[in-house]
Amino acid sequence: MKSWPVSVTKKLVTVAALTVFSMLASVGVVSATQTMGVYLPTVQQPAPAFPFLQGALKTQADGAWDFYQKTIGQPLTNFAAAQIAPKVGGTVFYPFSGPDFVTVAHAFPNADRYVMVAIQAAGAPVSLATMSAPRSQGFQAKFMREWMKFSRLAFFRTDDLNEDQRDQFAPIGVTTILSTFALYMGFDVMDIYPIVYDDKTGDFIKSTTGQWRSVRLVLSKAGKPVTLDYVSLDLSDSSLSKNEPMRTWLAREAKNPVLIKAASHLLQESYFSVMRDILVANATMVVQDETGLNYTYLAQIGPVDLYGGFLYPHELFNRKKQESLGKAYRESTNTKPLPFAFSYNKTNERNNVQIVRRQN
Repeated sequence: MKSWPVSVTKKLVTVAALTVFSMLASVGVVSATQTMGVYLPTVQQPAPAFPFLQGALKTQADGAWDFYQKTIGQPLTNFAAAQIAPKVGGTVFYPFSGPDFVTVAHAFPNADRYVMVAIQAAGAPVSLATMSAPRSQGFQAKFMREWMKFSRLAFFRTDDLNEDQRDQFAPIGVTTILSTFALYMGFDVMDIYPIVYDDKTGDFIKSTTGQWRSVRLVLSKAGKPVTLDYVSLDLSDSSLSKNEPMRTWLAREAKNPVLIKAASHLLQESYFSVMRDILVANATMVVQDETGLNYTYLAQIGPVDLYGGFLYPHELFNRKKQESLGKAYRESTNTKPLPFAFSYNKTNERNNVQIVRRQN
């Protein structure tokens, strides 16, 4: 893949920036307000500069972040405090997550540990210092496009993530996105290293092979240590049915609060039944949109609280999916409002969240 000419790079970034700044003006946000964390601080350099964007690009990224916070992030925080009421400490489990650390951190801001699982490999963190000028230009232009896109959509498109995995010239990588979200959420990124499953402990430990399929971010916020584990794992039946250690590990992680968002309705497919059954059997709490567990299975966990509205899935998916959820919304007399866009659908009558707590 060849580099973009400088003129093209500037044009791509400028167009994206103008789009976001016009949206920022409409909501009254003009500058970044979030306290940034620091990236891999050392005694010699306790507060290094933001590592993935430079100059005006960082300022534009700040504007996109403020737009996201105004329209989704802060409303989600308020909703979570009132409706999810997450406990302090513990682990939160986010299967089918992609690199979307920002949503789980907003919904469960006081967790000690976040476990995210998706099929894409994590990849090593990017270093601009080791890139040639053309490669740095290409990376930053691509990073800005995806950052602007997330600020409006609040989810990652699987096709974009998979395309990035194939990019040999200027890949962003899951680890870089996770680190960026952590920094913007005010976490200090103290350490980053690859992890691998260990049969002896039944958990993921630091890898010595140098392969970055799964990754651990050692974080700190206001003096509190926090661990973020991103595990690259195929959650389909074809993979899990012959991988007993991973089934055991997933069942253990599923006993924690679970978040499912923008999951392409995979858990509603017959070939994701193993993961579905693990969640139904073990989850103590599930916060999801319509792309998560089919309502008939979700209701097996406990009484389901409905928020927003649901008529039918996004047009990219089979309209008959989640018919039981549509029926539940139609028949509910206690549906509560959802004052922000959570997933694929952005209109009020199709934007939704469901919360279920297991009854002991």
